[in-house]
Amino acid sequence: LAMQNDTLAKFLQSDSASREILQTEVDSIKTQELKDLLPYGFAVHHAGLPRTDRKLIEDLYADRHIQVLVSTATLAWGVNLPAHTVIIKGTQIYNPEKGMWDELSPMDMMQMIGRAGRPQYDKSGHGIVLTQHSELQYYLSLNNQQLPVESQLLSCLPDLINAELVLGTIQTRQDAVNWLGYTYLYVRMVHAPRLYGISPDEAEEDKLLEQRRVDLVHSALMLLDKHNLIKYDKRTGQVQVTALGRVASHYYIKHPSIATFNDHLKPMMSDIELLRLFSLSNEFKYIPVREEEKVEMAKLMERVPVPVKGGIDEPSSKVNVLLQSYIS
Repeated sequence: LAMQNDTLAKFLQSDSASREILQTEVDSIKTQELKDLLPYGFAVHHAGLPRTDRKLIEDLYADRHIQVLVSTATLAWGVNLPAHTVIIKGTQIYNPEKGMWDELSPMDMMQMIGRAGRPQYDKSGHGIVLTQHSELQYYLSLNNQQLPVESQLLSCLPDLINAELVLGTIQTRQDAVNWLGYTYLYVRMVHAPRLYGISPDEAEEDKLLEQRRVDLVHSALMLLDKHNLIKYDKRTGQVQVTALGRVASHYYIKHPSIATFNDHLKPMMSDIELLRLFSLSNEFKYIPVREEEKVEMAKLMERVPVPVKGGIDEPSSKVNVLLQSYIS
């Protein structure tokens, strides 16, 4: 578009030295698309690029030779590269936990917009957000009011209750219900019940949310009991910690991982099967296999002492290789 409108000069530094540097660095770029863009002061940055290309792009942008950098959100979150103008093209990202597209959090938005106009680098800055009209008011509110911080306790409630049981803070179901009343989750449920699935009628009838707390604790205890982390008497509310529960709490192992071990662990297993089982742990489920890592992965898979059961594209294979590389 810039070539059609004859406006490319706006994206290039006025001094010839900068243009010469861009032309020189093109030869060291491995990605063909980058080779085509770089002489014009444009570049892209994402995890699919080779490490050398990413590092070169970051250095050229930091030295202001690159004027326009199109990147994934990771760059804006993790790499300290100030900008005069930040444009967020779309505010939805894929959430693997929910299996659907989700809105960027307020913290992520402010982190990315905050790259624009850093005091030590620029006198002013601009932030431009492209989003759906239905979300407009939400993002406008980030500038003129503070949004409350919501509790994330529900997602890890069973593991936290197990840890408290191991410590001895909780010994019965009622102890757990009382303990939940001292958490930030309870504070937010009382102040914003609808956000936590509590109807107005329920909130009105049970102002202390006693029954809701009982239901949450009962569900968590049932889950822990199912995976043999505790022994739970539903009638009396008494809870007894098992050896497996102590191990999970001591080593911070999440209950889904314990469930995997319960299902697949056998009295007699080979080294291949054991390492395969550990690599299937819930803690590793979001570790991706990047395209640039496959060559290195293939070499490591040939060298590790225990053969890897699984393909090179599987995240569990990557975890398996890394585990063996660390302990061997």
